[in-house]
Amino acid sequence: MLVSIRKMLSMHWRTWKHASHGTNAGFVCVALLLMAASCLCAQEKPSAEADKSSPFAQTVKRDYRFEVASIRRVDFTGWAYGDPRSKPHFDPGLYRNEQLGLVAWVLDAFELKHPYQLEAPHWMSNEYFTINASPPEGTTNDDVPIMLRHLLEDRFGLKYHHETRQMAGYQLVVAKSGSRLTKSPAPASERKLVRGMPEMKNGVPQFAKNSGSGFIGYRDIDLWRGRNETMERLTEQLADRLETPVADATGLEGEYDYDLVFTPDLHNPTAGGDASEPTGHPLLRDALREQLGLELRPVKNVSIDVLVIDGATKDPTEN
Repeated sequence: MLVSIRKMLSMHWRTWKHASHGTNAGFVCVALLLMAASCLCAQEKPSAEADKSSPFAQTVKRDYRFEVASIRRVDFTGWAYGDPRSKPHFDPGLYRNEQLGLVAWVLDAFELKHPYQLEAPHWMSNEYFTINASPPEGTTNDDVPIMLRHLLEDRFGLKYHHETRQMAGYQLVVAKSGSRLTKSPAPASERKLVRGMPEMKNGVPQFAKNSGSGFIGYRDIDLWRGRNETMERLTEQLADRLETPVADATGLEGEYDYDLVFTPDLHNPTAGGDASEPTGHPLLRDALREQLGLELRPVKNVSIDVLVIDGATKDPTEN
C-alpha cells in the first residue's frame, strides 16, 4: 500500500511541478496527503481483526521445521483389518507416527492423495520408521506436511522433481441396470459403528455386524465394506487399489452403505475373467457391476502431476 501511495504522490508531484497556479498545486498536495492518510488508516485499522477472522489467514502453512526429531527404524508387522495406513498423533507439543512407511511419509509430506502420483525407488516401499518430534510453538496440523518434507530432505537427503504425465484412467458411472447401493440410514455421527478384528465363520473371516468401513484380504477372497461412504471417497479408494486415476461420474449424492466380495487379481484388478484359480467370486470390475450397480469406464490421457524421487539414503542421519 505504501508503494502505491508513493507512486501516486510522485505522479501528482510532477503535475504540481508544471502547474501554472501555485494555489491549485497546493490544493492538490493537501488533498493527496489527506487521501494517503485515509488509505493508511483504512488499511491499518481492521488488520488486527482480519488476522483473527480471515479464513485464509487461519489456513496459511508456515515454513516450520521440527525443533527436535527422533527417527527409529522398525519392522513392519502389517494390519489384519481396516485401512493399512499409519495413524499419526499430533498435538501442540508432540508429533508421533509409529510404523510409518517411507513411501507413505513422502505421500503425506507432499500431500499426494494416491500412490500413482509418486515415482520412487522400490526399496522405499520396504522401509518403516517411528517418528517422535517436537513441533515449534504455534504449529497446527496444517503445518505438519512441510515439516515432514524438511525432515526427509535433512535426514534422508531426499531429492525430487515434478513431471506432468499422461495416464489412462477410469470414470465410475452407474451401470445400465441401475444403482444397487443402499442409502445410509443415518449420518455417521449418529451411528454406533465399531472397528475391530473380523469374525471367523467356517474358517473364513467376516465383518462383524456393526462394524464400520474396512477391508479384509484372506487367501483368494477380498471383502470390502463401506459404511456412510460418499462416491468421492469410493473413487479415491478405487484409485488407490487400481493405482490409476478414477473420477466420480455417478451423479450420486449423499452417503451409502455397501459390501463387495471379489477375487483379487494382483496383475489386473479390473480384468474380466483371468484369475489364476476360480473361487466362485467375480473380479473387482464385475463385482462393482453385479453387487453395486456401478461400472468403470476407461478414459485415455488423464494429465497427472507426478512427484519423481531422484535420490535418497536408506539410513537417516543420527538423531
